[in-house]
Amino acid sequence: MSIQKNFAIFNKHSFVKDSLILTSGTVVAQIIPLIFYPLLTRLYLPSDFGIFATVASITSILSVVGSGQYESVILIADTKRIAANIIWLTMIISFLTLSLFEILFYFSSGLITQLFDIPSLKYWIYFSPPTAFLIIILASYNEWYVKNKYFVSLSINKVINTSSTTISKAVFGWTKIFSGGLIIGEFFGRLITAFVIVKYALKRDKESFSIPSLQQMKWLAKRYINAPKFVLLAQSLNTVGGQIPVLLMATAFSTAQLGYFAMAISVVALPASLISLAIRGTFRKQAYDIYKQTGNCYKSYKKTLSVMAVISFFGFSLFYLIAPQLFSIVLGKEWITAGEYARILVPIVAISFVSETGSSMFIIAEKMKRLLLWQSVYFLLTLISVLIGIFLFKDIKITLFCFMVGRSISHILSLLMTSRIANGK
Repeated sequence: MSIQKNFAIFNKHSFVKDSLILTSGTVVAQIIPLIFYPLLTRLYLPSDFGIFATVASITSILSVVGSGQYESVILIADTKRIAANIIWLTMIISFLTLSLFEILFYFSSGLITQLFDIPSLKYWIYFSPPTAFLIIILASYNEWYVKNKYFVSLSINKVINTSSTTISKAVFGWTKIFSGGLIIGEFFGRLITAFVIVKYALKRDKESFSIPSLQQMKWLAKRYINAPKFVLLAQSLNTVGGQIPVLLMATAFSTAQLGYFAMAISVVALPASLISLAIRGTFRKQAYDIYKQTGNCYKSYKKTLSVMAVISFFGFSLFYLIAPQLFSIVLGKEWITAGEYARILVPIVAISFVSETGSSMFIIAEKMKRLLLWQSVYFLLTLISVLIGIFLFKDIKITLFCFMVGRSISHILSLLMTSRIANGK
């Protein structure tokens, strides 16, 4: 029996157990915001969701740029102490970088407001850097939990994250203390999550997180320089590519139309992304262990993605048939337009549901240049497809269709590339 077969059998039960733990947590985590969506759509206007989507897009980009992507190598650190020092390094870089962005926004808020033609944006843009910092904290410690197989805690964190942000948005929308309840609620929810996840990690692994070694952090910054050189650029292209539809549509269409789009993509992608993340976390750990031992994890890759493909096909086929009616009944009649948008976007989410799990192979095999190549194509296809819709057709539905075609092609390309990497090529 081959080494790979022995290793796969040894980890079979562990993989199933870890998957069930994460899946149970993510099921609860996805139910919470879905339950609150009917309330949020009645507390806020579509235009409120449009403004929030714009701020959230900027925040997402900052959360990638701010860290130098050093958190992406926590999983492959040799020891817990080294992994902890990578987290310290990530926090320092993030704080300094995002502080500079906060200062930049102070001097350019008026220009940003004019660009998007959203007057209130000059107030809410200041929430982007601190919220991005909280997202980086969550991402870093999630990597720590995956590395150390704290899957129960990771599952709980997902529930805390979605529940705290969702409930905060509902509270601020109901009390009407601030006009930007969605933005402030997102910030407070992330703050609560960051506090809980850091407190638990420090309590459980206090020795690993003792006074950081500046000398080791400098060495780690050089040792994993490929993170800011390749992963940062790749992730920046990924994130900017992901947010381009929102940012470009914010300049071309009304905030209400943008709000419908934001709600459509959220409702379609949220359950899919949470389930995908649950399986992705355990797949990454198993694939990394097998690949490190044998240089080939294609069987694990094929088996995992095949199951996800079956789930995706049947789940999203059903959703496509009932999307407009579902949005109208659950969110309110005024949101039927969002359901029509969601139907157009279904193919993107269905394909990415499978491909994003396989994309872990780029990092596992340290194929940074291939990752950069794919992200470049992803970025260009997204940019070109959205620009074609906006400038040639000037219609948001046709723009969404163009976006769907471009984005779907990029995810199919990702599957082709990662299958070769998993097969040791």
